[in-house]
Amino acid sequence: MNEMDILEKIQPIFRAIFDDEDLAVTVQTTAADVEDWDSFAQMQIVMGIEAMFGIGFSTDEVTEFGNVGDVVRTIKKHIG
Repeated sequence: MNEMDILEKIQPIFRAIFDDEDLAVTVQTTAADVEDWDSFAQMQIVMGIEAMFGIGFSTDEVTEFGNVGDVVRTIKKHIG
């Protein structure tokens, strides 16, 4: 699975959490780009992704997420 496939697969998680069916995150998207993206939303995103892919992020990984691209690359690392 390549990075664009992963991005496409996690898109519904962001749309559900932010209740916005038109939301389109990119690898450059940051929390500052999305209204209501706070620490609670961040945890929901992390838990949703972990459940979707059957993976677990370390605390260090989560704190290093600067944008959606970082998340996608970390998912890719976990799923090999």
